[in-house]
Amino acid sequence: MINSALFHLLTAALLGSIASVGIQAQPTDAQIKEILTQRIELDKQAVGLAAIIVNGDQVRIVTHGFQSLGKDTPITADTLFEVGSVTKTFTALLLADMVVKGEVKLDDPVEKWLPQGLGLRGGLKLRDHTGAPIRLVDLATHRSGLPRLPDNMPNGTRADPYVDYREQQLLVYLKDRETLVEADGGKTTKKRDEAYAYSNLGFGLLGYVLGRAADTSYADLLQKRVLTPLGLTSTYLDVPSRERARFSNPHYIDRDGTLKRNKHWSFDVLAPAGALIMNARDMGRYAQAASGAIETPLKAAFALAQKKYGDGMGPINPAGLAWVLAPLNGRTVFNHDGMTGGFTSSLWVDPERKSAVALLSNANAPVADVALHLLEPNIPLKNLAAMRATSVSVDEKTMAQYVGTYRLQPNFDVTIRLRDGKLFAQATGQSEFELFGKSDTTFFARITQLEILFEDIKDGKAGRFQLTQGGSTRPAPRVE
Repeated sequence: MINSALFHLLTAALLGSIASVGIQAQPTDAQIKEILTQRIELDKQAVGLAAIIVNGDQVRIVTHGFQSLGKDTPITADTLFEVGSVTKTFTALLLADMVVKGEVKLDDPVEKWLPQGLGLRGGLKLRDHTGAPIRLVDLATHRSGLPRLPDNMPNGTRADPYVDYREQQLLVYLKDRETLVEADGGKTTKKRDEAYAYSNLGFGLLGYVLGRAADTSYADLLQKRVLTPLGLTSTYLDVPSRERARFSNPHYIDRDGTLKRNKHWSFDVLAPAGALIMNARDMGRYAQAASGAIETPLKAAFALAQKKYGDGMGPINPAGLAWVLAPLNGRTVFNHDGMTGGFTSSLWVDPERKSAVALLSNANAPVADVALHLLEPNIPLKNLAAMRATSVSVDEKTMAQYVGTYRLQPNFDVTIRLRDGKLFAQATGQSEFELFGKSDTTFFARITQLEILFEDIKDGKAGRFQLTQGGSTRPAPRVE
């Protein structure tokens, strides 16, 4: 649940629209401030924002807003934000560095590093239904066939879903999966490297086994091999008590479109998928390192992580190690976004130009369009007026036809529910959000710019819907 409200599908739509645009000068600090002001004060999509713009050895940081609703502590370059799935690029960098140093290989079986005891019968295996071992590279490219989240994760709460999912539960999940795969002939799993399917479970497992391969913990390995060499002094898996005052509060957009305080997320064994907390200064330095704008001991590891390893979320967006590759005016840029229960981040890296852009927000509304616009100003910002559009009333009998589960892609379903006369959508591993009527068959969301058109209605049930987001439309057939 590192992303929310079809967040990565929005990013995929943006990525698919940037192949051929013109070039303009980057906005000035004043112009960036105006964009941030619009998002906070008019669009009500955040309480505080930080924009980071890298050009070679120069880093600009522009901030606006506050750390929390109802308080006047301003956002600064030192304010801490949860960065969610951007953490995956750090975990992938660890893998790449260990490969560069000859400590592991990309095609090493994951099971090579799994424990053999801890009360489990026999050694753990991690294989697809053909018997092929799932490899480290499969985890790092979301091509392992593992689901988005483990199915034994009913712990935590919707406000803090990862807090008490621990090592023992992960190992029990892997053992149960091993038994199931051997028994069902592949009905519940795909071959490894068959298709891209975004998996927080996969990246949590990757960081876990890398720690075991190095005979240490993920936290210690990350500190020693990435944070310290890159000089990231304000990047944490857990914020120390001495730094809590500069940790921004998280916020979410309520059903009525207003911002509300939320709870910080906490992680245990799945931390490698999305636990990092950073300030804008550290994000700027990380973006410099990732773009090659500065020399670091991890230059070779970044280069390895940013290679193409297989198909990604869309035809023109191959998968690197965590990174999403995207064509832009004849060159390739690299992206990763993140979202937790109350924060959003978007990072775009352009190694050819030694430049990068990142956006940090203390609300769970997407900011990828702002970051992409700052990277390439001819790419327009979203028109958020549609998100504030007036809805029409749709009767409950009509909406009842749409209740069910629909499949957007393998291991990624959207469940539609009707409650108290209102329609809600919830994607696999994500937060529920309300849908508002545009017509009797078309609905829109206010927390992100998307429309859902229900079609093929027979015997009181819709057979599928069409999701339109970021200029791209894709079908989702009913599965139950």
